[in-house]
Amino acid sequence: MSYNPYSYSAQGSVNDRFTRDAYEGVPNSGVQPGVQPGVQSATPGQAYPADPSTSMAYQLGQTAFTNFIGQQNFSQFQEVSKATSSSLSHYFQVTTAYVLRKLKIILLPFYNKSSWQRLPGSQLQGPGSIVFLPPKDDVNSPDLYIPIMGLVTYILVWNVQKGLEGSFNPENLYYKLSSTLAFVALDLVILKLGLYLLVNTSSPTASFTELICYVGYKFIPLTLVLLFPSQHFALSIFIKSYLFIAFGVFLLRSVKFNLFNVSTDDMASIKKTTVKKCNYFLFVYGFLWQSILMWLMG
Repeated sequence: MSYNPYSYSAQGSVNDRFTRDAYEGVPNSGVQPGVQPGVQSATPGQAYPADPSTSMAYQLGQTAFTNFIGQQNFSQFQEVSKATSSSLSHYFQVTTAYVLRKLKIILLPFYNKSSWQRLPGSQLQGPGSIVFLPPKDDVNSPDLYIPIMGLVTYILVWNVQKGLEGSFNPENLYYKLSSTLAFVALDLVILKLGLYLLVNTSSPTASFTELICYVGYKFIPLTLVLLFPSQHFALSIFIKSYLFIAFGVFLLRSVKFNLFNVSTDDMASIKKTTVKKCNYFLFVYGFLWQSILMWLMG
């Protein structure tokens, strides 16, 4: 008996209806001829068809989130997410050579004979705005990779030392992390507030993201202080003092020489007295405040 795909009974199964739609190619069914509904056709390079349950769960979740915050807010949320991820990715474009050179500048800023100013890129976002090269192409460009890795290393080394002393407690991990982040937040607020009150500039160096980079570099000397044995008191004081002063010099020069590296219109509006006050603030912040803060943290 020959099979007629167009004939089906009222009591037929759901599969019979799918078969009829597949042969007839019903436009409203969303099924192409010869393709079983709910199964994605395999494309070259795709080993297995997509799971319909996973696709349905993703669509339901996206629909629920869209209905919760609204269609317009959802579109704005997608645009903000894309812009944020694109801007933050700039600070993670690092290489091994960059990390080694950056660590050398942080620990030995007195021997850096090259310029401290960042190199502008070839692309401009708009009139009067400057786009700088990523860290992998410019050692003076700040990054987020070293501060994050430095924070993790600092917390782990501190807890390892507590374990070697026989006073390790799992709660110390959360305590040290929370207290360290509190110190960093306080440090960031002081630096941002001081720059905001002294000079009103559109320089990227004064943004929160780049100030977090500069503030986070302090975990490099802090980690070395923990690794250095403190049996010799005089030698320990000398090493700590050098590391803190070296970081102060690095922070002062990095922020100072790039804070006013702005467009010509913004530079014309900045007075010499403002530059002098900003230099005084960075000197006190980089040497006095940073030494006190790192002494408390380390």
